[in-house]
Amino acid sequence: MKRETKLIIIIILAILAFINSFYLAYDWIFPVSTLSNIYQIWDIKEVPSKICDINSLFSCTIVANSEYSKLFWIPFWIYAMFMFSLVTILWIVWLLKKREDIFKLILVPVWAWVLTNFYLFYLEIFVIWVFCPVCIAISIFLFSIFFISLRSTLKCTTKQ
Repeated sequence: MKRETKLIIIIILAILAFINSFYLAYDWIFPVSTLSNIYQIWDIKEVPSKICDINSLFSCTIVANSEYSKLFWIPFWIYAMFMFSLVTILWIVWLLKKREDIFKLILVPVWAWVLTNFYLFYLEIFVIWVFCPVCIAISIFLFSIFFISLRSTLKCTTKQ
């Protein structure tokens, strides 16, 4: 696969992951009290629940409301939004400057978030006992970006 194609796939995955992270962060950014006022103005009787609240085993709300969902009082998905924004900025830098080491630059923040993601999965599986479907989707995007960047970095290293 060509370098440009890999970078286009990475940016698409980063944007999708950012959108999913924003979906989880929406309630934190716009508290329910604010939304309730909007619903009253529009005369909407019931505040909708999250799409990803399937049952007691697969629920974003249970995971989001757990005591483990924040680091320094900030939810993990806010950090995820920042990280995927950083990947997008690095992609833009590559577009402007055509840097050769772009995959290495992308790999650094993604690697840090992969390690964090393992910890979050541990919490979901062994502590909270609930899975967040949107978090799983974000993880799939993250691991895809990670493996594409890692493979491309290793290919560049072996060529030199």
